[in-house]
Amino acid sequence: MNPYLSGLKPRPECETNETKKGLDNMLPNGKLKTNYFLRIPNSFSKKMWKRKQILMNKILLSCFLFGQIFFFIPGNALAKNEHKSFVRTSNYFLLSGTALENPETIETLSHFDLLILPAEAQIFNQDFFEDVRKRNPDVLILAYVPTVSYNNLYWSDTLHIQLKHGIKNTWWLKDQNGTIQTIWPDTSALNLSSDWATYLANFVIDNILSTDLWDGIFYDEVGDTISWVGSVDTDNNHRSDNPASADDSWKKGYIQLLSQTRANMKPDDLIVINGSSTKEYQPFINGRMFESFPTPWEGDGTWTTVTNQYLDLETRVRKSPLFIVNGNTNNTGDQTNYRAVRFGLASTLLGNGYFGFDFGTKSHAQLWQYDEYGAFLGDPKGTREDVLFPENKYLKKSVWERDFSNGKVLVNATDTIQTVRLDGEYEKLHGTQDPIVNNGAIISRVTLNAKDGLLLLRPLENVSNASFVNGTFTRVFNGTGQTKRTGFFAYDARYRGGQQIVHTDLDANGSKETIVADQTHVTIYEEDGTQMTSFYPYSNTYKNGINIAVGDLNGDGRAEIVTGTENGGGPHVRIFNKDGFLIHPGFFAYDEQFRGGVHVAIGDINGDHINEIITGAGKGGGPHVRVFTKDGTAISPGFFAYDEEFHGGVHVSAGDVNGDGIDEIITGAGKGGGPHVRVFDERGNIKNQFFAFDPTETQGVEIACSDVDGDGIDEILGLTSNVFTLSSESLGNP
Repeated sequence: MNPYLSGLKPRPECETNETKKGLDNMLPNGKLKTNYFLRIPNSFSKKMWKRKQILMNKILLSCFLFGQIFFFIPGNALAKNEHKSFVRTSNYFLLSGTALENPETIETLSHFDLLILPAEAQIFNQDFFEDVRKRNPDVLILAYVPTVSYNNLYWSDTLHIQLKHGIKNTWWLKDQNGTIQTIWPDTSALNLSSDWATYLANFVIDNILSTDLWDGIFYDEVGDTISWVGSVDTDNNHRSDNPASADDSWKKGYIQLLSQTRANMKPDDLIVINGSSTKEYQPFINGRMFESFPTPWEGDGTWTTVTNQYLDLETRVRKSPLFIVNGNTNNTGDQTNYRAVRFGLASTLLGNGYFGFDFGTKSHAQLWQYDEYGAFLGDPKGTREDVLFPENKYLKKSVWERDFSNGKVLVNATDTIQTVRLDGEYEKLHGTQDPIVNNGAIISRVTLNAKDGLLLLRPLENVSNASFVNGTFTRVFNGTGQTKRTGFFAYDARYRGGQQIVHTDLDANGSKETIVADQTHVTIYEEDGTQMTSFYPYSNTYKNGINIAVGDLNGDGRAEIVTGTENGGGPHVRIFNKDGFLIHPGFFAYDEQFRGGVHVAIGDINGDHINEIITGAGKGGGPHVRVFTKDGTAISPGFFAYDEEFHGGVHVSAGDVNGDGIDEIITGAGKGGGPHVRVFDERGNIKNQFFAFDPTETQGVEIACSDVDGDGIDEILGLTSNVFTLSSESLGNP
C-alpha cells in the first residue's frame, strides 16, 4: 500500500548526500532503522497509524531493493481475465531492473497467472514482458502506480521524471501554512482534490498503457478519506479543511481518477485498486486487492468481514471482475507456514480471485511457490456452501466448501478442529512441502484444523487421448518423475481386460469415440457404445495382437489410427483413417524378418506442428526407438533407449510433459527389464528418468502420455503388465 516500495536505488554516480543518508540508516541485514523514519503523530488513531505503518513499510521495500533497472519493449495485451481455470495465482513483485533479468526469476514468475510490477519496469526491463509471455501467453501483468505519493529519493527514471515535470505547484497536498505534506518518508503527497487526479489519469493512458506492455493498472494507496493525515488544505485557501469536507472532496478526486482512466483506456484493459471497497468506485474498476488477508484495516479485520466484502464486491464491479487476495507471513519470513497459505488460498477459492503469498507489508519481492499452486481444479460448479449448516446462506464462521469440475475446496473458518463427511471419495494432493496434509490419500471424510483450508481432487477413473491396456493399474507422474496423482485401475468394464483402448475424439465433433484393439481386429465405437466400424489391420487370419496409436498426421483436424503388430508379427506399421479405411500401405520399422512386433506412438517431437510416428522394437528386439514421417520416411537412424544388449524391446509414447509446446519421447523397458521410464528429446538425449514401480521387478513397464487433469501439460502414465481381466461379456463386446 505504499509507493516507497516502488522506488529505485540510484546508480552510484547519481547518489547524493541525502541519498546516502537514507541508505546509511539501513541495518546490515537490509532492514530499515525505524527510528530514522518512524514518527507517530499523536493525532493518529491506532487503526490509521497501523495502516500507515504497513503502507510505509511497503514503500521501503522497493526503494532499497530495486537495484539497477533496464528498458522494455511493447507487446500485445491479451484477453483479460477470461477462461482461466482454477487455481489462480498472483505475485505482487515490487522489484525491477536486474531482478527481472535473472533467468530463474523470469521462469518462476511465468508460472503465476497475474503479476503486479513497478511501472518503471517498462523503462528498465525491455525483454521481460516478451520473455515471460512466451512462457505463459495467458499471464496478466499490471503496472503498479501510487496515487498519492511521489518518491523524491528514488524515482530517477525517465518515466517518473516526466510525471513530475507536469505536476503543478498547486497540486501538492499542503497544510494551512502551505507546507507540502509527507505521508511516507522521502515522498511528497499529491492532492486528489486537485487537477492531479485528471493529470494522473491522462499520464497513465498516454505513457503507460499506450506501450501495450501492460494488461492494466494497479492503483495503490486508494482510500476514501484524507483527514486521517491531520491538518490539510485541499482547496488551497490557506485554511485547515473541515475533516468531513476534505474527505468528501478526496473521494470525488478518486472518482475522477478512476472514471477518467476507465473512459480513455481500451475496453478490455483492467483497473485494480488497493486500499478501498468504497461503493462509488466500483463502476469504474475490475476489482481490488485485499492485502495481508484477512485485511486488518477492512472493517473489523475479521475473516468473516473481509471475505464477505471480497465475495460481495465481485458482484458489484464492472464486467470481468478481478480480485486479488494477498496473504503473507506477517513480516516474519516463515514461508513454511503452509496452514496460512492453505487458509488464504481456500478462502480465495470461495470466489473467483487470484491468490499470492509473500513476506508481508515490509517486502513484496518473493518467488515462493506452493504445492497447491499446481492443483488444477478446473471450472467452478457452483457457489460456496456451508457444510456444518447446509441451510445457511450467509457467510459466517463455519466450514465452507465449493465444488469444481475437477475437485473441491474446503475452508474451516472456525476456531476449533472440525471433521466433516464428504459427498463422495476425493483425492488429496501429492505434496512435497506438507506431506502430512497433502499425502495423496483417497478420503471420504476429513479433519481440518482451525483456520485451515484444503484442496481436494476428484479421483482419476480413466485414461483419455492415449492408448492403454484395459485393466492395468496406472500410476501418474509429472515430467520429472514425481508422483502427480494417486494410482488407479484404468479399466473400462464395457470391454475385455487386456485389450488396447483409446478414448478420443476422432472426428472433432466434440464427442469421444472408443477404439478397441484385440488379437485380430480394431473396432470403433460411438460415445454411447454403438459400433461404428470394425476392420482387420493385417488379415483376418492374423491373431498375434495389435498395438494402436491415434493422432492427426496430416493436419486436417481429424485423427488417423496407426497400428503395429504384437509379438509374433513383423514390425509392420499401417495407417488408417477415422473410419478404418487404409490410407497408407504401411512400412516396416525394423527388419522385415523380425517377429517381435512393433510398438507405436504419435507426437510432434520437433515442434514443426506436424505429428511424427514413433516406433519401438517389440519383444526380442533391442530397445531401438525410431521416428518416421506420416509417409514412413525415417527421420533419423533412431537411438537405443536402454542398453543395446537388452532384448526385451521398448514401449514408446509421446507427449509434452514440460509445457514447452514440443512433445518428448517417453519410453518404458520391455519384458525382462525393470519398470524404467525415460524421457528423451527428438535427438535421443535423456531429459529425465525414473522407475514407475519397484525397481527390482523385471516385467518392464507399459507407458502412455495424457493430460489427465486438463492443465495443458501431459502426465506420464506407468502401467503394470499384470491385467485386471474382468469383462462385461454380457454387453456383447468382443
